[in-house]
Amino acid sequence: MLTNTKIQRLKIPLKIERYLDSDGLYIELTKSGSRIWRYRYKNYAGSWTMKTLGSYPNTSIEKARELRDELAMVVEYKSVLFIDTASEWLEYKGYTSFKNKHLVSRRIENYLLPKLGSMTISHIKPKDILPILKQIEAKGHLELARRVQNILSQIFKYGVQNLYCESNPSQPLQGCTKKPQVRNMPAIIEEAEFTQLLRTIDNAENLMASVKLCLQVAPYVFLRSESIRIAKVDHIDFNRKLWIIPKDKMGREHWIPLTKPLIKLLELAIEASDSVYLFTGTKAQSPLSENTLNKALRSLGIHKDIHVFHGFRSSFSTLAREHCRLDGDLIELQLGHIEGNKVKAAYDRSMRLEERRELMYRWSKYLDQLKCLQ
Repeated sequence: MLTNTKIQRLKIPLKIERYLDSDGLYIELTKSGSRIWRYRYKNYAGSWTMKTLGSYPNTSIEKARELRDELAMVVEYKSVLFIDTASEWLEYKGYTSFKNKHLVSRRIENYLLPKLGSMTISHIKPKDILPILKQIEAKGHLELARRVQNILSQIFKYGVQNLYCESNPSQPLQGCTKKPQVRNMPAIIEEAEFTQLLRTIDNAENLMASVKLCLQVAPYVFLRSESIRIAKVDHIDFNRKLWIIPKDKMGREHWIPLTKPLIKLLELAIEASDSVYLFTGTKAQSPLSENTLNKALRSLGIHKDIHVFHGFRSSFSTLAREHCRLDGDLIELQLGHIEGNKVKAAYDRSMRLEERRELMYRWSKYLDQLKCLQ
């Protein structure tokens, strides 16, 4: 290894000469007397190349070695494959929902790995990505193309942040596929039709007990399908009159104030349950399956283009505003929607629980009035 004394004793050569320090680091002497640090290494394409790290003595031996080590690390990272980066990113995301993680993983495996998996992530260009997105678009899956592009962008962003690549090649492709038309979930939002829906559910005779109770509870709580299906008995706190969901879709705890009609239904559900899930599936200690609730609505003659289970959220949002004259902000809070103004949301973390109790009381009273209408 070189020392300051050794370098200072080197004579000016007649032609360029290099002296090895260690691990590919050389000091290069020129005919003009310059002493330049060079690092010789194999780039990600497998070819030998030289990188200038500064001149001596402005760049000391210690600094040159430090720069050499940093560059060696970057060169090593640049050989990382896309498949490895995607796997790392998936774990980094820390999905709390198995369903969501499985869905994203399946999209990576089906659409990205066949073409990009074995490629070094730093080599991937927009021309490698565009055919993948266009092929999905050509099949008419416009929303899927958008979601796959978003997954790609997040993987490359993770790659940039970890020095696996220098840029995000999917970024210039934003908007390269046709924009999907926004399609709202089918929902009944007219009072008369909603009244008939409630009665149809209450009068159903061909449904499994847990399924019927779940459909009866749904209009009172307007939860997403996953949240209500996997709800557990110990989420219900009758003493505090609260249904506490540990984490909703947005990753936050969600509170539902209980009203008298809702409490009666929940007591029946708990009595019929296996003491684990609030609404037990066909197997002991298992929740209702993903498609059960929509299939149940279909069996009651409610067409999928008219109303789906998720539609109870729209029904509440619309009818609570138009017929109950309830506060819009409270409605959004009870739906579990995140405040659009992120700064405001960061400072306003109040649960407004007493106001929400009043909201749920008035909504519950409204539902009971609808059921009693002749």
